Amino acid sequence: MQKALQLCTLSLLFICSISFADIIRLQVAQSGDAPFRSIQQAINSLPDNDTQAIIQIGPGVYAEKIYLTRNKVALIGAGMDNTEIRAAELRTNWLKQHPSDWGAAVVNIRASDIALLNISIVNSYGELTGDNEHQFAVRGFEQATRIITADCRIIAGGADTLSLWNKTDGMYYHHNCYFEGHTDMVCPRGWAFFSNSVFMNKKAYATLWHDGELNPQQKMVVRDSRFEGVPGFMLGRRHYDAQFYLINNRYSHNMADKPIFRHNYPAEPERNRANLWGDRYYFSHTDNKQVIYPLLQTHLPDDVTAEQITAKWTFAGRWDPELQLKTLLQLNEENQ
Repeated sequence: MQKALQLCTLSLLFICSISFADIIRLQVAQSGDAPFRSIQQAINSLPDNDTQAIIQIGPGVYAEKIYLTRNKVALIGAGMDNTEIRAAELRTNWLKQHPSDWGAAVVNIRASDIALLNISIVNSYGELTGDNEHQFAVRGFEQATRIITADCRIIAGGADTLSLWNKTDGMYYHHNCYFEGHTDMVCPRGWAFFSNSVFMNKKAYATLWHDGELNPQQKMVVRDSRFEGVPGFMLGRRHYDAQFYLINNRYSHNMADKPIFRHNYPAEPERNRANLWGDRYYFSHTDNKQVIYPLLQTHLPDDVTAEQITAKWTFAGRWDPELQLKTLLQLNEENQ
């Protein structure tokens, strides 16, 4: 209890509400050595309240879709090499029989304060069929904010692998993850921070995509990460007003010499989105060897330095995901 209280001294209300006494801890194991064999069964057993829940998931491949509609749930696997959630779904196939994307992803989120830790999430439709159109591994909806992924492998065989789409107040934090997919494979709306991660693009098109249409402060930050892909893969694009900060990253020579760009529809101008704030693509490097193209030259706004571009800065003090993650991991260790 004393450790939890010490962590709370610097935290937000969400974290300070956590104590060891009021944590719900559930275990899932395919071996039958835990109360649940299915992740979704464990989720469905949770009470409808705001008590923080930690669901520990044992090794194995869990062939199921996950639906998260309850706040404050952490799914914690036995490591990204050991625990995998896997399903095969093409978005267009799903929408032929359903009114919305709800259920089109492997992990579907209509809740806040969700953490996906030490786990792999794979939409294998493209792998199985060769069809590389839109297929979500993780899809967050309008109600989803304060989403954390850490020590995860998130893969889809098509476009839009990681799609967290709360335009209004969505805030997302990703650390030490591997992302793989095709066009717009990582495509947040709102605020997003990525660190120490790998982006593997399997198509010669855009890797990153951002929607910051509703607020000029919305931004996507990627730092201390690596970009890889097939020959000719591109760094990023946008349809909406957006803001990109890329800090101290490494870039494969397979990447095309093409700046982040705004996608327009010349034949259908009514589809073009507003461009209120112009091109906002910012870069900084401590190692100039990473400036493989002129587009990557260091360029930041006058009022910020690379050292200031942290998670706290990204979310303007409204959320401290690194402290929230530290708290969750400590609570999980106490239950080992």
